[in-house]
Amino acid sequence: MNIFVAVFLAFLPKRFRQSLTHFEVPAAGSILGGLLESFAALGLLIRDYSAYMNARLAAIPSSLMENAAEKRGESAIMSLGGFVLIDYLFRFTTILLAYFMVEGAVRVVAAIASHETIPTLPLKLLEYVGRQLNAQQKELKMGARLRDEVLVDPAGQSLQIASCRPKQWNQLTTVSYDGQFFELTSEQEAPAPRRFVYLLRKKPATAVIRGIYAYDPDEALHSK
Repeated sequence: MNIFVAVFLAFLPKRFRQSLTHFEVPAAGSILGGLLESFAALGLLIRDYSAYMNARLAAIPSSLMENAAEKRGESAIMSLGGFVLIDYLFRFTTILLAYFMVEGAVRVVAAIASHETIPTLPLKLLEYVGRQLNAQQKELKMGARLRDEVLVDPAGQSLQIASCRPKQWNQLTTVSYDGQFFELTSEQEAPAPRRFVYLLRKKPATAVIRGIYAYDPDEALHSK
């Protein structure tokens, strides 16, 4: 992988990277990207501090500076610079640049220590917001949450469960309901609002139970 491409990909969250390439980002990309981030932020901090300091000191009347120097000497001038420095440290821009400087260092250490690719926080937050929006759109598309409709075979040998939300079941899942164990035989689609239909049969007493899912007909009412 080209080193410049690796540096670019190292800033992206894993989901974004996977949409662009199936290859893993080499540690060199994360290390170089982290170094560039840290040194760029440090350079901007130094330049911004110099410009801010000069502007603030220039705004102080020269007569005030002269009087302070006459009364207390150079220590008075230095104390004024200290107050300006404190003011500078609590600016939003300063905090932001300091964060990126530290973030870059953390990314470098993670890449060297464990070959881990840590994305930059703003893009990670963007991914999180996008994931939440997609989840909300999917939720709205599926419609209102309703209680599952459960039809029990009179002989108690099978179940039909119609739900408004899909179940994470397969043929290896043992579903526990009303004190009995069932296994999935097939899935079907039905009209809304309960589009997901599952057909289950009673599990044989001699069958191997790998994992038990405690089923509750009200579970679809709870957002997950």
